[in-house]
Amino acid sequence: MYKSFDLRRHVEIDEGYDEYRHLNPLHEVSKSLMLLGYPNLLAHQTLRVASDGLDRLIKGADAVLTREPWQMPYVLDNAPADTPVIFSSHNVETERFADIEQPLFANSVQRKIDQLERRSVEETDAIVCTSQTDAAVYRERYDPGGPVLVAPNGTYVDSLRKHRPESQRAGHIRSLYGITTEETVCLFMGSNYKPNVEAARELVGIAREMNSGEERAHFIIMGSVGNALNEKSLPSNVTTTGYVEDRFEAHFDAADIALNPMISGGGTNIKLIDYFARSLPVVSTPFGARGFDAEHGEVMLVSELAEFPRVITSLGSDHDRRQALGDRARRLAKREYTWEASSRALINFIETEFDLT
Repeated sequence: MYKSFDLRRHVEIDEGYDEYRHLNPLHEVSKSLMLLGYPNLLAHQTLRVASDGLDRLIKGADAVLTREPWQMPYVLDNAPADTPVIFSSHNVETERFADIEQPLFANSVQRKIDQLERRSVEETDAIVCTSQTDAAVYRERYDPGGPVLVAPNGTYVDSLRKHRPESQRAGHIRSLYGITTEETVCLFMGSNYKPNVEAARELVGIAREMNSGEERAHFIIMGSVGNALNEKSLPSNVTTTGYVEDRFEAHFDAADIALNPMISGGGTNIKLIDYFARSLPVVSTPFGARGFDAEHGEVMLVSELAEFPRVITSLGSDHDRRQALGDRARRLAKREYTWEASSRALINFIETEFDLT
């Protein structure tokens, strides 16, 4: 917002969907903790000093849906008693921040995270999770104050499409990175976020192992996650792209296999749904596949990291299996993992549960 000099306080996103923005620098200062790997623990306190009209919007709302626990104390303290407050959780934050890299105040930070998450689960009128796994954790760890809805992460219907490895744009990407036609192209994408960085480093080790084998594979690491890797130490069969915008879709078509080597983090991996939507066959760790109701071999292959080289080699040489996996994955995404479907379920849940029709 500040970088683009878009200082509008009220933006109409779509019909019936308006965005009200805060422009107080205090909110940006409070986010500085995030640079050290901490969550935005000061958000609710900053709002008490500079609400930018949020208190007025809360008091005039029929229901309040609050994403993540960081603002929740302010919302709960300002919402009228008869206004339902719904906690929208994208991760189990106590798990996500269980291993904070910065040792300074780590224990007190983790206690604070637990306090905020507990209050968000126990004192709200309903909870929305992205997976049954997260919902089960909340039920086991806390005492939910209301019903729990699972509304999965998703992709847009417009993103659902066939894989086009023979397209001109796919060939351009392969040529751009010096990838031969004999190499199996493996794609991993992600932002510069600790669990993604850990996964990318594991992938570099796998690439190094496969670089000396007879069956050749080339690994494309797309997104800002590549910025965290030491470019000089990467094996020759690894390409990092940094942030990609103009040729984003072309990278999916250039890939033969999509990889999800996640070993840490919270919530569900949206990247999996992005792979599914574009009909890519996926190889994932069991951890990366958590929260998805997908059997091994049906819409993706689930394997421990140690087995990735073998699985990649086998799948890379089997075109028909790759195509079958990708087609089934796309159909699953269309059936269960679109933002449109999740949004309809969420709206219906809120209207029905709180008699807002």
